[in-house]
Amino acid sequence: MMRDEKSLLDRATQELRADVPDAEAISASAKRSAQALDIHMDREAFDGAIQNCEGVQRLFGPYRANNLTENRRLLVEAHLRDCGECLRLYNEGRDRVAVNWSAPAVRTAPRRSPLRLGWTLATSAAVLAIGLFVYRAYWQVPPGVRAEVQSIDGSAYVIGDHGDRRIAAGAELREGDELRTAGDSRAVLRLSDGSLVEVNQRSALDVGARGRNMTVRLDRGAVIVQAANRTSGHLYLRTPDCRVAVTGTVFSVDAGIKGSRVAVLQGSVNVAHAGIDTLLHPGDQLATSDNLAPEPLDQQFAWSPEHEKYVGMMAQLANVEHSIAQIPFPESRYSSDLLARVPADTQLYVSIPNLGEFLQQANTIFQNQLNASPELREWWTHGHARNPDDLNDLVTKIHDVSQYLGNEVVFVAAGHGESRTIAMLADVTKSGLKDELQQVSGAEGKLVILDPAALAAADSSQNAGKGGYALVRDHEVVLAHDIATLKKLNAQLDAGSSGFADQDFGKQMAAAYNRGAGILLGANLQAMLQSAEQATRGAQKKSGLESTGLSNVQYLIAEHRETNGVPANHLNLQFTGQRQRVASWLASPGPIGSLDFVSPNAAVAAATLTKDPAAIADDLMAMAQTNGHGVNWGEIDSKLQIDVRNDLMANLGGDFTFALDGPVLPTPSWKMVVEVNNPTALESALEKLVLAIHNQAEGTQAHVLTIEPNTANSVQYYTVRDVTAGTVVAEYTFADGFMVLAPNRAILLDALKTHASGNSLARSAAFRASLPRDENENYSSVGYQNLSPVLTPLLSQLSGETAEAIQKLAADSRPTVICAWGKDNRIEVASDSRLFGFDFLTLGAILNSRNKPATQNVVQ
Repeated sequence: MMRDEKSLLDRATQELRADVPDAEAISASAKRSAQALDIHMDREAFDGAIQNCEGVQRLFGPYRANNLTENRRLLVEAHLRDCGECLRLYNEGRDRVAVNWSAPAVRTAPRRSPLRLGWTLATSAAVLAIGLFVYRAYWQVPPGVRAEVQSIDGSAYVIGDHGDRRIAAGAELREGDELRTAGDSRAVLRLSDGSLVEVNQRSALDVGARGRNMTVRLDRGAVIVQAANRTSGHLYLRTPDCRVAVTGTVFSVDAGIKGSRVAVLQGSVNVAHAGIDTLLHPGDQLATSDNLAPEPLDQQFAWSPEHEKYVGMMAQLANVEHSIAQIPFPESRYSSDLLARVPADTQLYVSIPNLGEFLQQANTIFQNQLNASPELREWWTHGHARNPDDLNDLVTKIHDVSQYLGNEVVFVAAGHGESRTIAMLADVTKSGLKDELQQVSGAEGKLVILDPAALAAADSSQNAGKGGYALVRDHEVVLAHDIATLKKLNAQLDAGSSGFADQDFGKQMAAAYNRGAGILLGANLQAMLQSAEQATRGAQKKSGLESTGLSNVQYLIAEHRETNGVPANHLNLQFTGQRQRVASWLASPGPIGSLDFVSPNAAVAAATLTKDPAAIADDLMAMAQTNGHGVNWGEIDSKLQIDVRNDLMANLGGDFTFALDGPVLPTPSWKMVVEVNNPTALESALEKLVLAIHNQAEGTQAHVLTIEPNTANSVQYYTVRDVTAGTVVAEYTFADGFMVLAPNRAILLDALKTHASGNSLARSAAFRASLPRDENENYSSVGYQNLSPVLTPLLSQLSGETAEAIQKLAADSRPTVICAWGKDNRIEVASDSRLFGFDFLTLGAILNSRNKPATQNVVQ
């Protein structure tokens, strides 16, 4: 018996020794350690990583000599605090070095020279003095004030080394002091770097500094931070489970029982959590817990006395965008004399109108709104290093130069590898452009202006760097990064026609001009892929692309034009043959029945027709095998206790809709409608799937789900419940060949009522009026948005200038639709909105567009 136990112990020990973490696990652990120690993570952490006590012991010598970098010094010190054996070896002066077992040699005592000893002491003293100066100047943080309390609404306290005390406005926070706010109390801090921190009720935080960095440690509660612009260092905000790094931005952080949530209003922040770094942009939010559902961006700032200012800032920016959208767009162009003279091997062709007058009018609108709106002025002052005069100067220079140019500016990219050509061309309509460009370039002369004679004498190997070169001819101007490109295009312009317009790609662009060009983009994707393969010798990459069915993509043609103030957009993605694999998933146009469950008051709806889901599953399996991923679908089916293809995908149809249809505050109301071929078989597969997930759930983060059937008014409903969290994830039912899902029963019933009454979005006059003007009676995919339902609830919560700004925004907005349809060898997209759905930008600024819709947490 003892022998068996010893054998088992030996095997267990060997398995533990063999269980070495991979590089990814080591990297994630290193990031978490760096975050816990509040040190900067760089490449050093991965070069010669310290993996055990032996690695630390090898650093004892450099550590005693003070030759370690700051990060490694901190890691050694942290290890010595935790490891008694390494601490004993360090105190005994022993390092992990190779032992020399040879006989010791007799060493004569060195003869010490007084002069040498004096120089040694002097050198050591100088090095010590310089090191002390550098430490004090660049690393040591002098003891003193870290923040000052600007205002307190209610009660706030400081917990520190000198006892606990209630504070008032004007109080100072020093290193180690913790600020706590009472219930129904708020405070505003100004940090020593100029940043402002609004502190919500029942919050606890302290402020520290190290080097040029400052750190706000939020133990619990919520804050809104207006981070100051810094020339060096960062402002960090730490919660128990994440770290936020910022410079010059506005964001909120909430640290609660479930975890932390970070939401960004202006600028961008970097959030480190669980070894992963995530960059958030305006409108984004991130939660550190899967159980923490998203919340509208407006609610993140609702507790602040400055709430209306923040919401007003978003509304004012949206109003500026809408006002600029009302400026008449330059007239369409129906021909181009530059098209025939660009290089024959052009792969990218972009034509834009001369926007000098348009930009000047847009700048006038922005400057007027900036002067009239305190919110915009604060946004600009806080988030931009340049003042409005700098923007005026830039727009004025562009406008002045545009007066010498024709009605379009063309950008081209041609060739590949070292012979690639990237340049800008425009017609010149009057003399004097060379002098104007020299004046605009200024005394620094970053833009080198040449005429044909100067170009002929120039060295072809020259590269101007940031500014580039401009060639001013009698009838054209060319801008490029190097002399060789200018010489190539100068010779082409002298020769006349290049033959590009007679090629198939050139004919595609000429046809776009015939339809009327506003903004025109053409890309020869087939040629670009071939160039990329030649440059990288990417046979494997080509094989992977072929497995997706995208290797036969040919052209991308995107057009935006406006006629009598009415915009029109069209995108055409062409293939050399019939669409395959991923490219074929978008089905041919047809009626979209799932839209009949969406009401006309929906804020957002996205509906798509796909090919048979079982065929999509076949494509996924084939792609995995082709790419060598080694996916064992049999093993997956075994774990899930279902046949994914036949039990799940084969029971679905190809008609799908997702919509935000209902109240958007405090949580968006969503619904999902999926076509079902066999509801009974699908329900059986779902129950088996949930049971399999239940049986395999492990760890503290695992969530156990159940499906509970129930009947009401002769209708069978199913409730998906998160047993671990005690919440309802969703409810669903089957109706007329569709599976309808919603976060709660009320929204589910509303979807069924809409379908039964026939008063749906797809049948409303407003929706049909928003569809593009073309020959299609049906589409393969439809994206719809109507901003009014989002803005109306905000009006009831706000007043003053903010409410007026949002009211104007709601009045200017209109429903917009983006439609797509699939043909045998192409996919086309069209919309009559500005820039393919201009109002989607505003919608994303008010609602959180980054996260998936939150489920309604209802305990039943």
